[in-house]
Amino acid sequence: MKLLTTACILSLFLSVVHLPECAAKSTKSPKGSKTKKKSGKNSKKSKERVVTMWWVLFNKPSACITDPGGPIQCGVPDIMGNADAETNDPNIAIINASGGIADEDGFLRLVASLYKTDSCALDLVADDGTYVWGGPPALYGNSSFGFCPADGETTEVHVVLRDHGPYSEEDKIAQLTTFTDPSCSQVGGPNLCSDIGAVGFAPMTEDGLMSKDIGHFPMFPPGCAEAEECDESVEKIQLMAGMGNEVTLISTGDAVQVVTEITLPNKM
Repeated sequence: MKLLTTACILSLFLSVVHLPECAAKSTKSPKGSKTKKKSGKNSKKSKERVVTMWWVLFNKPSACITDPGGPIQCGVPDIMGNADAETNDPNIAIINASGGIADEDGFLRLVASLYKTDSCALDLVADDGTYVWGGPPALYGNSSFGFCPADGETTEVHVVLRDHGPYSEEDKIAQLTTFTDPSCSQVGGPNLCSDIGAVGFAPMTEDGLMSKDIGHFPMFPPGCAEAEECDESVEKIQLMAGMGNEVTLISTGDAVQVVTEITLPNKM
């Protein structure tokens, strides 16, 4: 499994960097009469939180340095190293996949599809400032590689999950569609926004599917708060491995799909 981040990203996996995000729905939608807040105030039900999902694509895994020759070659060191050097040797693309609001029990299912493109220079920012890309700006520049495998290579697919805190009726759409929305503390909002899980898949050379357990984001392992390597509030919202949180990647021709099922920890 692999992931990403960089200096400004390291502190909350791109927390300071603007990333994209998209919308999906959980199997149980929060009951508006019980959970909606007036005047944009945050919901008091801690489990009904917004979570976004991001594609992290390494289109040229042979250029990765995390684990050269391994089944999963790419990871955080590649994101950080290339962002710091303002290079992008592995042809990394970080793109919005999906987003949703967990139900009262903290359960959320997210589904997303992605298709290969003939262009390796996608414009993912609209004139009005909306965007669907993410990660360190140095990896984006004026365009994104998208899902565009390098010649003779198979894209290594990773998935990252990000918690945006209790949903805000005023900011809900932005929470579901951007990486750092107005409710995030990084831009002066009331909500803690942090990456909470990541998983990487070995390149699939044949159509099929594979499922993997998903746990905490690598930068925030259990005990990181006590070791003074992360804030306690960030550690508390991390997904836990072995608790039934699962990501399934499906490869079909020129498309990949992902189905993610998680239950947020009851530690808020």
